[in-house]
Amino acid sequence: MNTQEILQHYAARKRDFQNLSLSRVNLSHADLRESDFSHANLSSADLSHANLSGARLIWTDLNRANLYQTNLTGVYLLHGMLFWTDLRGADLTEANLSSAQLHHANLESASLRDANLTEVFLEEARSAKVDLSRANLFKAKLKGTDFTGATFGAAKLSQSNWEGAILNDASLRKVDLAGAQFHETMLKGADLTGADLVEADLSHADLSHAILEEASLELGILANADLTQANLNHASLFKVNLEGAILSHVNLAAADLRYANLNDTHLEGVDFSGSRVKGALFTDSTGLTPSQKQWLKTHGALNIPG
Repeated sequence: MNTQEILQHYAARKRDFQNLSLSRVNLSHADLRESDFSHANLSSADLSHANLSGARLIWTDLNRANLYQTNLTGVYLLHGMLFWTDLRGADLTEANLSSAQLHHANLESASLRDANLTEVFLEEARSAKVDLSRANLFKAKLKGTDFTGATFGAAKLSQSNWEGAILNDASLRKVDLAGAQFHETMLKGADLTGADLVEADLSHADLSHAILEEASLELGILANADLTQANLNHASLFKVNLEGAILSHVNLAAADLRYANLNDTHLEGVDFSGSRVKGALFTDSTGLTPSQKQWLKTHGALNIPG
């Protein structure tokens, strides 16, 4: 079926295009709302600026397709294949991409507000300035993807894997990241105010200049992380592992550090005012002033260097 035949079928109110081989078809600017392209082959197709809102694209092959600024609001893309697909500026608001595969896709400036991306594979992709507000990325695989300047307000991100991803200057305010994997992730200047990072793995992550005010980091792993000039005011770090981390000029005012592991940490210029440090370990830590050492001892911290 060619472009003209598809448009004629649609004009005749026929919406079923399942299982068709439509590789490289040109449907740019076409109005194909509510169509069903499930199991179809649309690889390398040009669907830029098209209107596919409400369409069904279940198990559809969209590898290397052009979906630049396409209207994909409310589409069903479950198990869709979108390797190297161009989705720049696309509107995927309320779309269902559960278990879809978007390796190396380009989602720069796309809107995925309220979208369902549970268990999605979005690895080594380009997603700078993407809007994922209120999206569900439970157990999503996001390794190595660039989310610079992205917005994740109120998104559900628990048990997601961000290993090696870039989230510099991203907005992650009050998001659910419990149990998430952030090993060697770049989070420079990211806003994680009020985020739930309970039992998250942030080992070797770059959190320099990050905002973590009132964040929940209980039982988390931040071993060897770089938190230079990060703001952890009123953050909860109960039993967190910070061994080997760089905490130079970090704001830990009113933070909960009870029973935390701060062994071998770098603590130059840290603000501990009003923090809770009972049972916290400071073996071989460096950068503490004599007055800080005395204050920590007085408030129950352990193994303060002489």
